[in-house]
Amino acid sequence: MARSRRWPRTRGAVRAAAGAAAGLTVAAGLAFYAFAIEPRRVQVVRYRVGVPALPPALGGIRIAHLTDFHIGSRPTHRGTLYRAVGAAVSARPDLIALTGDFVDDGVWEPVPGLFARLAAVAPTLAVLGNHDRDAGERATAGVIRNLEREGVRVLRNEHLTVQIRNAELLVVAVDDPYRDYDDLAAAMGGIATTADPARPALLLAHVPDIVERAPVGRFALALAGHTHGGQVRLSPLKRFTPLEVSMIAGGLDSRYPRGTRVLRGNPLFVSNGLGLSSLPMRFLAPPQIAVFTLEPGVDEKRDADDPERFFTVLKD
Repeated sequence: MARSRRWPRTRGAVRAAAGAAAGLTVAAGLAFYAFAIEPRRVQVVRYRVGVPALPPALGGIRIAHLTDFHIGSRPTHRGTLYRAVGAAVSARPDLIALTGDFVDDGVWEPVPGLFARLAAVAPTLAVLGNHDRDAGERATAGVIRNLEREGVRVLRNEHLTVQIRNAELLVVAVDDPYRDYDDLAAAMGGIATTADPARPALLLAHVPDIVERAPVGRFALALAGHTHGGQVRLSPLKRFTPLEVSMIAGGLDSRYPRGTRVLRGNPLFVSNGLGLSSLPMRFLAPPQIAVFTLEPGVDEKRDADDPERFFTVLKD
């Protein structure tokens, strides 16, 4: 009788130990994935972007978006950056947009041919991020100089008209909002604050929250990064929640962690980016490039603030 009383306890202890071992195995597997696999797995997302009254000549143009390279950060894998650039080139874009954090500590580090390869296939325009300013103005000037040597045009609170297929696309670019270098009014100086059907406009910024100050419905598309998609993503939602632990710990104070949004009538995409800064891992926020194909018309059945009014996911 004494044995039969002890056996259930022993069996329970075995089950508890087996459960703990299984839990540790799963945790170790997830950690391995977050450290060793996901940071190297480049995701390519493709969207159709509906633009009201898009000029026929611009129908079907492709815009590739890359951001947050963090060159010089130990956790950033340069192979990931080269693969991302290769994927962007393969998409045959008509325009390439880069939205900041090219370096991690404000100092340029050579990455042979990385940006030159982009500039060789399409006009490549860039804005700066907060990490590009970490070492002072002299170092920031070095980042700009080296990007421009590779054919990248760096825009700082200014706008530029790009000729594509005998039509015009207006690009408005603001300097880093995170460190208060942005001046949207200066960037839009001399252009209308209302949409111009003959010349659709693209907004480039490092931090997505700048779109909260954009004129209503002025932009066909706004592109940003900064958030790394949450980097270690514990929330299933696109909006910011207390579960964005890595964003909170890293001071990435944006209300828009990832994906598509519509702010003040302006379609916005926030990229996961490519590199790593503080944390040497990613979880459910893989390195990402995005390719957008502009087409005329929106989905009138959708509400004005519904991203699906403008964005349609394209499958490979």
